[in-house]
Amino acid sequence: MDFTELEAVEGLRWPWNAWPSSRSDAAALVVPLSVICTPLMPLSDLPILPYEPLFCSRCRAALNPYARVDYRSAIWICSFCHHKNPFPRSYAGIADHNLPAELFPTHSTVEYLLPYQSPNPNPSGFLHKSFSSSSSFASLTSSLSSASVAAPSPVKVQSPGPAFAFVVDVCSAEEELRALKNEILHVVAHLPENALVGLVSFGSMVWVHDLGYAECSRVMLFCGDRELSSVKDMTKELE
Repeated sequence: MDFTELEAVEGLRWPWNAWPSSRSDAAALVVPLSVICTPLMPLSDLPILPYEPLFCSRCRAALNPYARVDYRSAIWICSFCHHKNPFPRSYAGIADHNLPAELFPTHSTVEYLLPYQSPNPNPSGFLHKSFSSSSSFASLTSSLSSASVAAPSPVKVQSPGPAFAFVVDVCSAEEELRALKNEILHVVAHLPENALVGLVSFGSMVWVHDLGYAECSRVMLFCGDRELSSVKDMTKELE
């Protein structure tokens, strides 16, 4: 498939149309390897795989069509870190004529359907999506917090929804903030019903908004002039 055709199909744009074959080639790249992703791009005929992905034991990359496979030794070589990984027993019959779906050349993008049961369908600080629009940026947090929550049944088994965190610079001009607020609400209105949404705003200080608390505006505040030297200090601040 042509490079531009693949971009249109998967919603991914890369700075290079070829992967470096060695560490020296990767180090010589003027523009580093990166990707621009179009979140929630509608994909036609998206393969749904009803089992867990197979991860590299070193870098945690998933088995994909770009990995090299040694059928005789029953191992696969990670395309990211080149680590050799053995196939589990469930892949015992793998061969060039009997490939798992994630190795199909046309299945570079797949979705795994995992059995999952959340003990807490609405974690603190996040909110299941269901929002209405508002007119001013100041009402953004109240619009997010006051939204109704369609909590799933506690006995229902479902895969976890995607999580989205919006980070907003409140030092921007009022017109820019108003336009940004409208864009955020527009994006949120098109998120899946089981999506989790977080909101962080920052200026001279940082506000982490607790969207799961609808009774009033509840915020965790971090002073901009205070230095946190470790994760332990940050944990103490949150407590």
